[in-house]
Amino acid sequence: MKLFNLSKRAKIILFMVFLLAFSYFNYSFIYLPRKARIENLDSEISILQGKIEEGKRIYARLGELRKEYQDLIEKMEFMEVLLPKEKEIPEFLVMLQETMDEFNIDFTNFAPQSIIQEKDALYARLPINMTYSANYFEVIRFLDRLENFPRIVDVRELSLNPAGDDADNVNVTMTMFTYVLMKGN
Repeated sequence: MKLFNLSKRAKIILFMVFLLAFSYFNYSFIYLPRKARIENLDSEISILQGKIEEGKRIYARLGELRKEYQDLIEKMEFMEVLLPKEKEIPEFLVMLQETMDEFNIDFTNFAPQSIIQEKDALYARLPINMTYSANYFEVIRFLDRLENFPRIVDVRELSLNPAGDDADNVNVTMTMFTYVLMKGN
């Protein structure tokens, strides 16, 4: 064979060229792709370890978060009683009529207005204009009862005027607001 007939120097040079070519191909096609793959896997491992740590922190607070969630559910149920999802004017009118009958109050005008919704608010206000006449002390007790109604009632404008010749009675004109939880909230 002619390969074995080469001089020692040619054999060394040929061996060095082969070694350099082998090293180049090994470095380019094996080492660099594997190194890149290892770096990608290390990056993924770091991300996953961060997610695991976050999960452990959440798990550690899970009991606290469940209790907080239950408290929020209870508050929401309570608020739905105070802030019904519907206008419920007939039911409100019945409650109001029963209360007015209890205090011997005769109303002459009950006029619900259009709902007023503030921008980005969870609730809307329903203004109601009322006119009635009653004894002054009955009016005070009636207003006190309104304050403790099962629904939120906010009396904003109140006007008392003498009821003609009867010194004990007054004519009352008032605007009150009840609140409605808006749909989708």
